[in-house]
Order: sequence, then C-alpha cells, then structure tokens
Amino acid sequence: MDAVNLVAAIKSKDTGAIVQILTNRSSTQRQLIARLYRTTAAQDLLSDLQGALSGDLKSVIVGLMRTPSRFDATELRRALKGIGTDEDTLIEILCTRDNKQLHEIITAYKQEFNRDLEQDIADDTSKDFQRLLLALAKGTRENNTDWIDYRLIDHDAKTLYEAKANSKTPNPDPWIQILTERSTDHLDRVFQKYIDYSSEEIEKTIQTDFSGDLGNALLSLVSAIQNTPLYLAGDLQEAMKRFLPVSRRGRGPRPSSESWCPAARRTCSASGSSTARNTESLCTQRCREKRRGTT
Repeated sequence: MDAVNLVAAIKSKDTGAIVQILTNRSSTQRQLIARLYRTTAAQDLLSDLQGALSGDLKSVIVGLMRTPSRFDATELRRALKGIGTDEDTLIEILCTRDNKQLHEIITAYKQEFNRDLEQDIADDTSKDFQRLLLALAKGTRENNTDWIDYRLIDHDAKTLYEAKANSKTPNPDPWIQILTERSTDHLDRVFQKYIDYSSEEIEKTIQTDFSGDLGNALLSLVSAIQNTPLYLAGDLQEAMKRFLPVSRRGRGPRPSSESWCPAARRTCSASGSSTARNTESLCTQRCREKRRGTT
C-alpha cells in the first residue's frame, strides 16, 4: 500500500503525503518499500524522489531512503573529497557510532566509492587529530560488561591527569588510547574519578589544554561517551536555529559550520532507532528549557 501511495504522491508532487509515509517507517521498512516501488512502478524510488523534491526536504528524504551505514558513508565521502575537509562531520560520525556501525560504514564506503575510508582519512587529516580519527574508525572499543574494574578506573584517571600535569604541553597519546579503546561504561567512571585527581571536570581540562580539531574532537567524544542522544540533540538544535526567529534562538553547545547541519540529516536518517527517538525527546526538552530560560 505504501508503494502504491508513493507512486501517486510522487506523480502529483504531494510532499505532505511523501513525508507522512516515509517519516513514519523504520529504515528497514523504507528499504522494503523501495523494492516494492520498483515492482509497482518499474522505476527507482530514490531517483523519482530526487526528481520530485528540492532543497532541504530533498536532502532529508534522500537521506531517509539510504541505510544508516550508506548514508554515513556518503556523508564521510562528502566531508573528505574536494578542497578542504569538513572536520565537524568526521568528528560527529566517528565519535557517535558503535563498533558494529563503524564496521558497516567502512564496508559501505568501500562498496559505494571503491575507496578505503581509513586511507582517505589519513590523506586528508594530520597529526594527533588524524591519529584520533583513525583509532575511532577501527571500531575496537571494548564492550560494556557487568564487571567493574576499580583499579583500572583509577589507573586510567591518573594516567589522563599525569599526561597533562607533568608537562606544559599535554601528551595526547594516552588520551587517544584510553578514550578510543575503553568501554563507555568504564569511561563514565573514569571521568568521575578524574575529578579527584584534577579538581576539575574532564571537559574543562580539554578546553584548557587541547586546541584546534583535536580539542574539538576530544570534547565531542567525551560528550558522546556520556550521552550520545544528548550530544546529537545539541547538534540538532543548532541546525534548527536557521528556521527560528532571532528572538527564539538560544545559545547552543557549539556553533555549526553549515546552514543545514549534517547532524539534522543524520538524525533523521536514523528514524526508528532508539538513538533517534531519544535525540528527538532530548532536543524537545532542551528547546523548552531555553524558552523558559533555565539553560
């Protein structure tokens, strides 16, 4: 039924009907609809949608029709190709995807573009920022378990502190290793223990001692480790400022480099996942708090 309704909606360019159908289906259901559409209309659904839509709506709907891994692969390729590099997109994707998602993205990147993602990252970035991104792209983070290793928690917190306390220039090596290899539950406890050594939250240390792309990436990584939906909600809210009157625009967590932030497209492309639903809920909450002046 959805495929038949989309044939009519695309023919009449009924954007409301297109949005109603595709935004209320999961990614898996949309892939099934695309296959049925080809049988029903003898046409490719993605191509027909691109012809029927335009602007930001086209960007979102086209994103919805790709699988999450294919969409992320496409965004990463866009961020890496051509003149200049979109560091914000690299940071957002690589800092917020789990091991399985990262492995799927690498496979999709190879299939879509016949290129090696890690090699492209190495060619377009440099120094410690490059090393951090490549460590994340490997997708080797330890899984969360019920076992709590308090000795390792203390060791990691102390190691992070000493990496910046024993010299004027902080050593990024242990930061990259610990933040990209340890499980997220373990790191949550490390961040709390870190305060005992440093007398400040880990975000404050990053803001003070690291700069540039590496500093931005470490700060984003810590935020995503603690609460990925909340981190994405901040990016999504920043993207939506474009559409709000000036009087309703609050101060977001960090400025966006694009008028239509990649976070908005990527959150929408994950529609139906728990992360997308949690992000939507948190973003709504943040907007309400800002209107009340509580943040």
